[in-house]
Amino acid sequence: MKIPPLHALMCFESAARLTSMKAAAEELCVTSSAVSQQIAKLENVTNTRLFIRSPRRLELTTEGRIYLRAIRPAFSQIAEATQRLTNDGKANKVTISCTSGFAIQWLLPRLPAFEKANPGVEVQISTTNRQVDLLSEGIDFAIRHGAGSYPGMESECLVNDKLLPVCSPRLIVPEHELSSPNDIAEYTLLHDEHRLDWSVWFRALSIANVNTDTGPVFVDSNGVIEAAIAGKGIALVRSALVQEELASGLLINPLKIPVDSPIAYYLVYEESAILQKISRRFRDWITTAANKYPVI
Repeated sequence: MKIPPLHALMCFESAARLTSMKAAAEELCVTSSAVSQQIAKLENVTNTRLFIRSPRRLELTTEGRIYLRAIRPAFSQIAEATQRLTNDGKANKVTISCTSGFAIQWLLPRLPAFEKANPGVEVQISTTNRQVDLLSEGIDFAIRHGAGSYPGMESECLVNDKLLPVCSPRLIVPEHELSSPNDIAEYTLLHDEHRLDWSVWFRALSIANVNTDTGPVFVDSNGVIEAAIAGKGIALVRSALVQEELASGLLINPLKIPVDSPIAYYLVYEESAILQKISRRFRDWITTAANKYPVI
């Protein structure tokens, strides 16, 4: 089916949102009669009654309410993309969505360099584990942990270093030596939400018969790292996320046997995000910062 005329959709969305033909006409700078005609055209095209009309009120039908909810995100995306296009050079804010673990362990230690190079720019970080809708939620960039395939969006790999087991130096005691990968099975395994990481690590070393389904699961890497520092078990993390902890001795890498992972951290964004100069600068900065990190 063809897309209905855009003007008819605009009149419907405005009248439905404002529950008034007159208010919609004022918002769109046309007459009430023009709005009514456009809505009638849309009802004819869709062969569906969208409004219940009465002298005192305008009410959506059930089909009209469902249709409004379905098309509203498209109008939000158009508005957001247009704002980005017309606001080029004026914006002074970049909004990023990522997990709290990535924000604390990777992004925040590096962010002062961006802020110093771009004085007056506000960086807003929204920490969440859910997958956000970038345009409709007004978010410029998301950092996602996955295989890199995000249909309809741009993605650039940020962190793809190896997985390595880390723990508190206090955890290793004489009665539980840790001299080979098989010894790890004697300790509590700590997991983030990607519980499969430990099975990937053991499989890469051709070690079978280890139950990797045991041990606590944390919502993100920050929780699992804090648990490892507290001596609650052995965590399997990316080396980029524990640079400071390894350097300070809070954590150790007792076996020094990193393995590759099939997933990585990606910078994901709608192409329209970089219509704004400040967003382009942030994209260029964060990808350069990621490339500076030495892969272990």
